[in-house]
Amino acid sequence: MSIGSNIRRLRREKDITQEQLAEYLGISSRAVSQWECERTMPDISQIPSLCHFFGVSSDTLLGIDIERNEAEIEKYLYRAKEVLKIGEFEKHTEILREANKNYPGNYNLMRKLASAIVGEYSRKGIKDYSEVYDLCNRILSECTEDIIRCKTLQLLASAYGYAGDREKENETARKLSHHNYTYENYMVYRWDGNEGFYERHHYMRSLIVDLLSMIGNAADHQDDNGELIYSYEERKAMRKLEIDIIELIFPDGDYQYEAEYGVGACSRLVSGCLLDKDTEGLWYWLEKGADFAIHADTYDAEAAHTSLILKGYSDGGWIPEKGGNHSKVILDWMIESNEMSEYRTDPKFNEIAEKLREYAKE
Repeated sequence: MSIGSNIRRLRREKDITQEQLAEYLGISSRAVSQWECERTMPDISQIPSLCHFFGVSSDTLLGIDIERNEAEIEKYLYRAKEVLKIGEFEKHTEILREANKNYPGNYNLMRKLASAIVGEYSRKGIKDYSEVYDLCNRILSECTEDIIRCKTLQLLASAYGYAGDREKENETARKLSHHNYTYENYMVYRWDGNEGFYERHHYMRSLIVDLLSMIGNAADHQDDNGELIYSYEERKAMRKLEIDIIELIFPDGDYQYEAEYGVGACSRLVSGCLLDKDTEGLWYWLEKGADFAIHADTYDAEAAHTSLILKGYSDGGWIPEKGGNHSKVILDWMIESNEMSEYRTDPKFNEIAEKLREYAKE
């Protein structure tokens, strides 16, 4: 079906006249009539406005074979997911970039590419996010789907943040909905059935992750003068609280992705013990951190939770970049850090190191 036929069909579905469409676009009704009779075509600059007005993608408006394209896009997404599973982040971005080049009108694909670029560049310390800005701004100017727009705003804010542009990061973030006005917050008392049970678990899991993140971020929060708000002892207590929460929610050790937060909290407590010359605490938190690390490196991201609060829910999780994992990071630090030099002759050092060595990937 041609673009002219599609405009006529969409206009009739919306139950408006050629004159009303022309008024919205700021053109003559004769121009719209010419499009629908397929004597002329809209200027390329008018495509985004037409898509926005009718609430459709450019592929739909242009009459591109959507089903065939979606099937091909799914093949790209499957390939990208498979290489991501084994931590090949650059290959993941490369596949999505190729897909976007071949199917440039798919907003979900554009967002996934932008997300992959942010992930790759942030790890490498790259500050030029021009490609991400272009992709996100195009989505926001053309796409009418609220979920995609919301995810894109989050992504754009993140890109500005990694680029060091705090002003634009805050400006973009303020366009997002407040927590009280989200879909999840509205539906929390309304979900029912199998789908509702899954949605409730998904929301609960996100709240757990947010709580752990907020405790850690709060512990390191600085005031306007750059001074830490919490005292040294209070910060240590908050890190212990993170671990207590993880073990309370997952009493059977079914930490899955949340094990990462245990690794981070234990690392901070180990640093505190080194500063305090607390040998007993050092070995306690280092061993616990190693256990969290091993769990984070070995759990099946597709397996369902067994702990009661999220029983049956599979949350995906952390994918280590190829050639590294949490166990290796801790082991390398134990072996190479000057801070640990005086403790390397302790039998406990070798006990923990051997445990980590089994799971550390080169």
